[in-house]
Amino acid sequence: MLFVACENVKFLPIAGKWQLKSVDINGNISQVDTVWYNFQSNSIFSLQLYMPEWDSYLVYTGMRTQHDNTLSIVVTDNGIVDFSDWKSTNRSFTIVKINKRRLILQSEEGYVYSFIKF
Repeated sequence: MLFVACENVKFLPIAGKWQLKSVDINGNISQVDTVWYNFQSNSIFSLQLYMPEWDSYLVYTGMRTQHDNTLSIVVTDNGIVDFSDWKSTNRSFTIVKINKRRLILQSEEGYVYSFIKF
């Protein structure tokens, strides 16, 4: 038998790597397969963007906080504004749905992001 001590450890269902599959902006749905959100531990976040024209990845790291269904993310690199739909290094989302395989986030701008567990 295996016993694991879990004192003061909180397992959040959002933890892990999620691949963005679509973005709904005011009813216009765009399919996506080159973006990943990574939620590590209780506070670390990274966003990966695959850039096919360069055949390389851009990675932006930062911190996240989560209170109930509100998710706030702050990344450390202003470059995220140039290569994503982020307008600043701070972003807030409402967790609309989450289970073992699917995550749906709605941004404060009203964009709806649909992810699958990677």
